[in-house]
Amino acid sequence: MEDSGNGSATRRLTVAHVMPWSGMGGVEIATLRMVEATREQFRNVAFCLGDADALRDSFEKVGIETVTYVPPEPSLRHGARFYRESQAVARLLRQAGADIVHFADLKAAYHNSLAAHLAGSRTVCHLRSSNSHLSMRDKLCLLPVQSFIFVSKEARRNFAVDLPARKARVIYDAVEVPAEGNLDCDAVRKEFGVPEGCALVGMVARVAPVKDYYTLASAAVEVLDKHPETRFLVVGDNALVDLNRKHYGEVAERIKELGIADRFIFTGHRTDVSRLIAAMDICVLCTHREGFPLSILEFMALRKPVVATAVGGIPEMIEPGITGYLHEHGNSKELAAAILSLIQDPEMANRLGMAGQEHVWQHYSRRTFVDEISNAYLNVMGEG
Repeated sequence: MEDSGNGSATRRLTVAHVMPWSGMGGVEIATLRMVEATREQFRNVAFCLGDADALRDSFEKVGIETVTYVPPEPSLRHGARFYRESQAVARLLRQAGADIVHFADLKAAYHNSLAAHLAGSRTVCHLRSSNSHLSMRDKLCLLPVQSFIFVSKEARRNFAVDLPARKARVIYDAVEVPAEGNLDCDAVRKEFGVPEGCALVGMVARVAPVKDYYTLASAAVEVLDKHPETRFLVVGDNALVDLNRKHYGEVAERIKELGIADRFIFTGHRTDVSRLIAAMDICVLCTHREGFPLSILEFMALRKPVVATAVGGIPEMIEPGITGYLHEHGNSKELAAAILSLIQDPEMANRLGMAGQEHVWQHYSRRTFVDEISNAYLNVMGEG
C-alpha cells in the first residue's frame, strides 16, 4: 500500500505479463526490462509456459512472481473446449489479482484474450514486429483487446487491423547508457580464444530462421578474404528450444561448407550480454524482419558502430552514415562492404559509436519509457 498524500492509501495496480514463447529472445528480454523499470509503480506477475524454465528463472531472480499456465487453443469448431481452457486461465488471472493483462506479443493475445475478458481484466497487447496480414480468426481473437502498443511507427503503420487512435500508441523501448567503467574486454577475448589485434564482429540474436544468419555467413566470406583473422561472435540462444536448436545445426553446417567455421563463435544464451558487447569492435544485426530491436540500442549505448538490415523499425533507429550503417535485406555484399569499411577506418567506427551513444542518451531514456508505459496502463484503466 502507498500513501497518496492526503491520508488515504492506494493499491498498486497488478499487471500480468503473458509470455507466449518458451525460449529467451527479444520479446522476453524486453519484458524483463519493462517489469524491472515499472516495479515501483506497478505490481508485476509473469505468466510463463510450462517448459519456459530459463525465462521463469530470469523473472524470479529479479523478484517477480511467476505463474505457469497452459495457453487455450482458439477454435470455432471446438468452441466449448476453447471456452473451458480460457476459463482455466481466467481463474489464474483472478487469483493473481490481475487488473491489467499485458500480452507480450500478438501470439499471447491470440491465445489468451478471451481468458483475460472472462477474468474481468483490462487488456494491452504489445506488437513487436510488423503484422500486415492476419486471418479472420486472428482478428476475431484480438477483438477483446482494449489497447495496443507498437514498438515502431512502421509496425503501427502496417498493422492489419484498422485501429482508432485512442486504442493505439507507439512506445519506443529504452536502454540505460552504462557508466564509464572497465568491462574487462581482454577477459572476454581470452575466454573465446580471440587473438589479440584482430577485429571482432558481433551479433546478438537467437539462432532462429527469422534472423538471417545465411546472409551474415556469405558476408563473412568476403570480409575474411580481406581480413582473414577476423572473428564473428554470435550471442543468443541456440539450444533452449527445438526451433533454435534445429536451425543452429543448419547454420553450423552452412558455415562449415563455406570453410569459415573456425572463425565463428556461438556462445548460446548468456546473461552477461553487455560484457560481451563491450568486447566487440563492430556490431551487426542481420535479419529478415524486425520490430525495434533492443540489441541495437545496447550496441549504441556501449558506443559500438552498428550495421543492420533496413527492415521494420530499424531505419527509425539508425541514420545512415551518422549513427550507423544500413544494408538492403539479404544483400551480403552491402553488409560485407559496411563491415570492411569499419575495419579499415577505425576513426569512422569511433565517430559512429559516439554518435550512436548520444542518440540513445537523447531519445531512448528509461524515464521517458516508464512514463509512457505508465500512461498506457492508466489510460486503459480509465484513470489517465
